[in-house]
Amino acid sequence: MTFRTRTSAPKRLLVVAVAAAATLVGFSVGPAQALTYDMSTTGAVGTATHVGNGDWSLHARDPLTDGHCARFQVKDTDDTSWRWYGDMVCSSADRYVTGARSLWSVRICRTGIGNCSAAVRL
Repeated sequence: MTFRTRTSAPKRLLVVAVAAAATLVGFSVGPAQALTYDMSTTGAVGTATHVGNGDWSLHARDPLTDGHCARFQVKDTDDTSWRWYGDMVCSSADRYVTGARSLWSVRICRTGIGNCSAAVRL
């Protein structure tokens, strides 16, 4: 003997819709990764932009004309202290400096001054 429960089409659609919504909510619970970080300190401005596959593009500019320049410092996954990284930018024009990798910490600094922005972890 076989028993079958008959369910109306609207009820079946409702069950499917609720299950699909629960699945989508489950996928969207994690935090989204920022694709751009802006950093600044007096006279130095830097941007880190995610370009894909764990690669980041670093851009810098120095709007002041006092002879100092903007330059990044990084700590990669093996570093214990900050190190200078990439080219210096001594003009107010935004320029590509170098690339970086996910999980590195970066900050923008002014050469010869010693002030740096807060660090961001890529």
